[in-house]
Order: sequence, then C-alpha cells, then structure tokens
Amino acid sequence: MSDASRSCFTEAHFCVMPTGTQSNVYGMSHYTTHASNSKSTCEKVLMACLNGDITLFEYALSDSNEPKPENNLFRAPYISENSEIVSLDSFTKLSAATGQSVIVLGITFINNIGQGASGFTAIYTAPLRLETPFYRSMEMVTDKGLPAAMEGIPCQITHAQIFKHGVSSTVFLVSTTCPKVHLFKEKLGKSSESTYKESSVGKYFSELQRETESSIYFMDILYYEDNKYRLTCTGTEQGKITFFMVDVAENAILKVSESIGFGPVTSVVMFSDEPDVPIPEYLLPLYDHVSADGERREEPTIHVLICHALEVASIYRDIKKNGLEDQIVLKSSYNYDSVLCGCIADVDFDGLNEIILGTFGQKILAYKFDSSAPKEEATYLLWEHSLQYPIHSLIAVDLTGDGVKDLSVLSMRGLHILQKDINKAAGLVSERLTDLQNSFKKLELIEADHSNKSI
Repeated sequence: MSDASRSCFTEAHFCVMPTGTQSNVYGMSHYTTHASNSKSTCEKVLMACLNGDITLFEYALSDSNEPKPENNLFRAPYISENSEIVSLDSFTKLSAATGQSVIVLGITFINNIGQGASGFTAIYTAPLRLETPFYRSMEMVTDKGLPAAMEGIPCQITHAQIFKHGVSSTVFLVSTTCPKVHLFKEKLGKSSESTYKESSVGKYFSELQRETESSIYFMDILYYEDNKYRLTCTGTEQGKITFFMVDVAENAILKVSESIGFGPVTSVVMFSDEPDVPIPEYLLPLYDHVSADGERREEPTIHVLICHALEVASIYRDIKKNGLEDQIVLKSSYNYDSVLCGCIADVDFDGLNEIILGTFGQKILAYKFDSSAPKEEATYLLWEHSLQYPIHSLIAVDLTGDGVKDLSVLSMRGLHILQKDINKAAGLVSERLTDLQNSFKKLELIEADHSNKSI
C-alpha cells in the first residue's frame, strides 16, 4: 500500500438521508456555538435534502459526559411538499433587536418543479439557546419576511461581511441562472423585528453587478489588510474564473484577472498557507511574525483552489500579486471522475494547510501544498479515502469542541463524519508541549544573556 492510500481519518458516523431523496453540491452548511458546560466552541452541521427536509447533526453530552452523535430532522417554514431545496447557508450573531444570540439560516428553493419552476430565497432568524435545540427553535422564527421570488433558478447562497462607518454586518448573496447575484440585508422594523430584504448588490459589491455570460456557480469573498481590500473570486457554469481586488472604502475595483476553463466550476476556495488559529498570549514571544497583541506583522499570502467538473483541479498562487497567472495543477485529481468539491485544512498537524478534494468517483483526496516550491514540486497526493457514494461537499469542522477538526462529508446518500485518532492527537499534543517547554527555556537563557550584557 502506497503512502498516498493511507488516510489519517476513520468514518465515525453516518447519517443517512430519508428514503427516496438526495442532496447536491450546495446542500451542507455549518455554524458555531458554545459547547455545553464549557467556554470552548463547537460546530454543528446542517444537511439539506432536495425534498425539503433538513437534518441538524451535532454532538451532545451523554449522561456519562461523553459526546454522542445526534441528528434531528426538521422542515423550515414556507418549504412545501412541492418545493425542492437548492442551497442553504447559516451563521450566528447577536441580534440587533434583542442582543441575544441567534442563528440566521438562508435557504433557496424552487416551486412547481419542472419547466415552470420558480426560484425563491427564504431567510430565517431563530433564537439560539442551549436549552432549546435549534430544530425546535424553528418554531419560534422571528424573521417574518416571506420568501423573495427571483428571476431564474437559484444556485449558491453564501454570507459575507459589509462595512459601513467601520461597523460590519452580514448579508446573504445568492447567485442565479439569470445570470445575476442578489443581496439580502437585515433591516429592523418599527417593532425592532428583524427582516432580511433584497438590496442593491452593486452598492456593496461592485464586482458582482458586472454582467456575466453564464451563471456564477460558486463565489468566495475574503477581506485583506484590516478590511482595506476585498478579494473576490467567482466561477461560472461555462468554466470562467474571475478574480477581483476591490478597495472597500470606495467600493472600487482595483484589479481584475480572468482564466477560462472547461466545464462548470464546482468549487472556489481562497486560503492561506497556515490555518487561521488564534495564538495564545503566553506563546506570542515565540512567534516573530506576530505582534504583542496577537496580530500578524505581515499579511498572509492568499491562494485560491478551483475545481472543475470536466477537468483537473488546480491552485492559483498568490492571487493578490499574480492574479490568475500562476497555476498549479493537482495531479491525479481527474482519475476519479469529476471533482465536485474542495476544502482547506491542516490534516497532518504540521501547521500548514492541505488541500482536500471530493469526487463523484467516491474518493476523498488530500494534497500537500508548498506555495514556495517550484511548480512541479509544489503539490503531491498525501492520501486518499474511499466512500460508498459520490461526494458532494466537504467541510473541516470541530464537532465535539475538543480542538481537533473533523471532516464532514456530504455524499449523495447522507452525511459522513470522519475523525482522527484522538490518542494520536493527544500524543502529538504531549510532544508539542515538551517542545514548547524547551523553547521557553532557550528564550529565558537568551533573555538572561542579553540582560547580563546590558549590565
């Protein structure tokens, strides 16, 4: 068995979809909450079925204080038996009206399935309470807005930040087959009730009001240099990739770069070399690239992962500097039918992000990536993992609140939870703690030496 065939994950749980239905590449989302009886956070996963059912998957503490998997099926208001869910997205925030934690869930769906199908976006705001499961909170929906009808069939729904006078808020962006991108922004009524209404996308995202020849299937948005710049990357039905660099204050496009691929784009993910993990205050003296307040002295280099249904997946390096000029192909990614999804995670605990791909050929592929290496040496296949069904979506999430990322995999028939060996992770933590102790001892000796010399 080759190194590339040994996955570091094992399948811990499988949540099957209701009989006779399936999901799609837009059918999974996640949100973050505080773990029960703990200051740590954990993440929960939502899985949408085409028939309108939604499953919440989470870990709850058993009577013996052990995490146990739970999945609960619910149906959001306005989703009828004649509806078909296309996509969903979610996030948590503090309510502007009440100051309490709420979850905001955005769902796109179509009615009258067939030639006369019409698209809608429905946005729900529900209280997020530890004592009230989210699927029951849907009965207490506070957003009274009716679904918004849209021209064309919806595609991706995603959330993004906007900034006004230094204050940020979160909006939903929905791409459609028109082709057009719709923006939904929260508005408070006279009774302080929260409602999301459609607003001009060009007012906040000038790059997304540009005309496109085909539908935007996937988009990713990232803010840079303390929100001074916005990096936006889109991928279309016909395979066109477009990268924008935007001045946030002026909402002005500073840079545009394009690349033409072949076939529908199935994933667009911007990422940096290192995971975005907060560094504990007591460790800051060991990191030269981090200031005393925990901020990076230099902005990270940003790359973008692009997956196509009909060709090999690839990475474009340092897009802020190079645009879409420096392309690296992920070799062998076309060996298992279409690549339908991708995500970024540090799966081997080396402090650097790896590239994870999911294929219609029932394979998960993990690639090492060295952004500073020559093209022919920049990536190689680290491992592969087989499932029984085509893979639609991937998310790296901490479901149990133990600090170790799990891999949430949405396949054609359900949700697979892949986990690492916790004993191996604990052993690695022990090794790292020993290394930290040695590093602190060296740092104390260096500081003592400098102190003696200054005397």
